[in-house]
Amino acid sequence: MKTRVRISIVLVNLNGKKWLEKSLKSILKSDFQEFEIILVDNGSTDDSVEFVKRTYQGEPRIMIIQNKRNVGWSPANNQGIKVAKGDIIACLSNDMEVDPRWLGEISKVLDSDPKIGIVQCNSLSMQDRKTLDSAMNFLDKFGYAYSYAPTDKPKEVFLAEGMAFGIKRELIENVGMLDDYFFMEYDDMDFSWRARLAGYKVFFVPSAIVYHARGGTVGATYFQRLPNITLYSRNHLVTLIKNYELKNLLKVIPVIILIETAKMLYLMKKGHSKLATATLKGLFQVLIDIKLIWRKRMEVQLKIRKVSDKEVMKLMVPFNPKLLISFLARQAVGKRFVSNTKSYRRGMD
Repeated sequence: MKTRVRISIVLVNLNGKKWLEKSLKSILKSDFQEFEIILVDNGSTDDSVEFVKRTYQGEPRIMIIQNKRNVGWSPANNQGIKVAKGDIIACLSNDMEVDPRWLGEISKVLDSDPKIGIVQCNSLSMQDRKTLDSAMNFLDKFGYAYSYAPTDKPKEVFLAEGMAFGIKRELIENVGMLDDYFFMEYDDMDFSWRARLAGYKVFFVPSAIVYHARGGTVGATYFQRLPNITLYSRNHLVTLIKNYELKNLLKVIPVIILIETAKMLYLMKKGHSKLATATLKGLFQVLIDIKLIWRKRMEVQLKIRKVSDKEVMKLMVPFNPKLLISFLARQAVGKRFVSNTKSYRRGMD
């Protein structure tokens, strides 16, 4: 008899052979067993696919999609989503191990409320299994992200970080998949924002524990991810252009340009001129692609939006330049920044 597929796990891989053995072994030991694994390989050259075929030959729950080149994180996830059979899609990075209870906890929270469309796992460092890797994630009105120490119960957040999140199939049918244009960076933020515009909630689930070797594939810190900084800068603006009402978009864009200019000057002063240049390239790329981006915006505003910006912005946190500076300072010395602040938004509790 075939195992019923309730959850489809999409595992995107790029030269992650050193992580896959632990990752797949931990997934297969999950308490919740009604799942399939769709491994989407992005043109690996480290024998990743061959390793999985040899090691898990005869394992009916593993399907492999093999790309000849790196098509990007969001397009690869979409490839997996298109063939997934589950009512829930769980997207997972290759450089992760999972707690046996993770899938059951994802399923329990998603099933608890028809309006909960996305849930994020509680990510701890794979190195010591205690240090926070990513927790409750929010955006401010200018689209900058903040990660806060978790509560002990499921909590509504603004966005779910794509390295480990669960999605209802129903939501995908209503808001679409991840945006292929993004390639990677900010695609999870854009997706979470679209979900909110459609009336869905996003929750953080502290009991859905995963362990992450942060940057195992793309680099652990902002300063180690030079090839991605142009995408990060570009996709930041694209996310706002797509999802804000026009009146709010016109308010935030000039401020963001000023903030990004200040950031570039900061990077240059600290000797990171290549990062500053990559940031500037991202901003110019928005101008080059503005017709395409505007078409995407109109699709969101006309076909997806059911909720006003006023409602969406209730889950945003205040702009905090001190935290952004702290983020850059800690990232420059190779440290992860997660705020322990409990009063992350006035009145939230």
